Amino acid sequence: MPTTKEEARRGCSLRALLTGLTGAVILSLGSTWNDMMIKGSGLATWNWTPGAICVFFALVFVVNTGLGWMRRSWALTKPELAVAYVLILVANTLTGRGFSSQILPVITGSTYYATPENDWGNIIQPYLPTWPLPQGRDAMWHFYEGSPGGVIPWDSWVWPLAWWGIFALALFLTMTCIMVILRKQWVEYERLAYPMVQLPLAMIDDGSSDTAAMKPLFKNWMLWAGFAIPFTLGSLNALHNYFQVVPTVVTYLPAIPILRGMAAIQLRISASMVGFSYFVPPSIAAGLCFFYLMTTVQRGMWGFMGWGSKEVAMGAYSQYTEPDIIHQAMGAMIVLVIGTLWIGRAHLKAVFRKAFTGDPSIDDSDEILSYRMAVGGAATGLSVMAVWLWRIGLAPPLVVLLLSSAFIIYIAISRTVAQGGVANMFPPTNPPDFVVSGIGSSVIGAKGMAGLSICYAWSVDTLILMMTAVANGLKLLTEVGAVHRHRRLFGGIVAVILVTLPTSIGLILYLGYEHGAINLSSFYFNNVSQYPFRFMQINVDTPFAASWIGWVHTAAGAVVMAALMAVQHHYLWWPFHPLGYPVSCVFGGMWFSVFIALVLKTTILKYGGPLLLARLRPIFLGLILGEASVGGFWVVVDAITGMQSNTLRGVFFG
Repeated sequence: MPTTKEEARRGCSLRALLTGLTGAVILSLGSTWNDMMIKGSGLATWNWTPGAICVFFALVFVVNTGLGWMRRSWALTKPELAVAYVLILVANTLTGRGFSSQILPVITGSTYYATPENDWGNIIQPYLPTWPLPQGRDAMWHFYEGSPGGVIPWDSWVWPLAWWGIFALALFLTMTCIMVILRKQWVEYERLAYPMVQLPLAMIDDGSSDTAAMKPLFKNWMLWAGFAIPFTLGSLNALHNYFQVVPTVVTYLPAIPILRGMAAIQLRISASMVGFSYFVPPSIAAGLCFFYLMTTVQRGMWGFMGWGSKEVAMGAYSQYTEPDIIHQAMGAMIVLVIGTLWIGRAHLKAVFRKAFTGDPSIDDSDEILSYRMAVGGAATGLSVMAVWLWRIGLAPPLVVLLLSSAFIIYIAISRTVAQGGVANMFPPTNPPDFVVSGIGSSVIGAKGMAGLSICYAWSVDTLILMMTAVANGLKLLTEVGAVHRHRRLFGGIVAVILVTLPTSIGLILYLGYEHGAINLSSFYFNNVSQYPFRFMQINVDTPFAASWIGWVHTAAGAVVMAALMAVQHHYLWWPFHPLGYPVSCVFGGMWFSVFIALVLKTTILKYGGPLLLARLRPIFLGLILGEASVGGFWVVVDAITGMQSNTLRGVFFG
């Protein structure tokens, strides 16, 4: 049923904003506790935001249905639920890998892990700025190993965290402003698929009548049929960790070796990825599969010919495959973003004309920010970040290159998620590695390397990204209709940032001084704490020149991507969308789930037509909801029972 004007005005009601903010706090604390204490399936690890899906499922199916049964007017309306989901979604991307679990390990690792053997006291610490890092060895030692009485020495933490808060606010508001600028182009002009919006949109849909307390989707048996598959498989794996007699189910299939074992085609079945891919256009799904296979063949050929190597100057997050392939993927991402901006050039001209001249013929009333505020906000955020990065020791040219590469990667990831529904991916490289490879640590110097190492807190391991959450959220609000006209939603997003980051970071601080951070997550407080400074140590001990071969391969990837985009634009018969090429080296076993969805969708269309394709949607929505729910359900169970490391791997994006 179309949203009424009265409901639209209530979309950003106080109760909707408070509901979203409450859900954000619950998710912030819950996912952080899970990462640090329960160590279960990651609720804040991947861009498909399973934590947000779990919380929203509980809100719509349990809380809102219960309120509706008691009194219909008590239940949140469709626009109000959409607003609440956007705030919960944003919160999901700020915790865990998004930011809060990364920041403390990075700003403390150089002190705690300094030993006479690694000589970080002479190689690393003299070049690190003091103002964004907590000082005092005792404060760091007690954080990692526990403090008597769990007392937090706030005098060591308040100012460094305040400086990081300024940077984080600038970063996340810049992401939001950029997505506001691009929304109309992606949503209304290009009409991207946004597969990850389909589930929350269906969950809040009232159908032909809004009088029933329970949403129609939850009355459809096909939803629960799809839901049961991952929920049952995941529960078997969870129970196996409690009772060894219960059989376990693994959805990893044996890899297929090629070229005498120099490479292997990975096979994995993910229920959620099958579900998302059902809503992806066939050409994009085919491109994701095809280019993964081609890159795997290339990797095998590189190994077969003896060309495979590692680029030592690049850090741990760029060592998963041959550097030539990494540089090619980065070149493809650059062209993807340039192409995206070129396609939207008419819209971008209109945005800047409205921002600078106030042209009344350009309507921006349907945005959560005016174009003037969005452009000004992005410029202000970038300026704040630039000054901040300059103050930590990066020369202005390095600041420009670092921020440019960062936002190229962020926009490319957001585009890939919005258009291709790629739930499980990470960028081929990251800004610090790209800068070091492209400029050379011999030019950057020790102080510059110190600044780049600190940037590991916000610019690497980008598995979950706030920009993608804002992109998906704005699409959801557009589909609901009229809600995004209420400018106070932007204030809600700011409130989520201001509440989520302190609560999640504060909880980690408390747990560290109470239990010892080294006893929390070994990934964060062992690996993440040391990766930045190993990266710095290698480049300070043995300064490297710029990698000219890296630039050659970056250019090669850019040329290939440009050619693929030209072919796709001029030849309608070309079956493989170029979106798959930039992420082909990081897509891994997920391609097989996309392939399964592509085969199913093609078969359904051929023999049942569009009507059957639409009728079967709830099954695939159930696959997504079931995989998210089984992870969240067992995190709650494990919290009650005290079980740890029950990650359900093989079924859930652990």
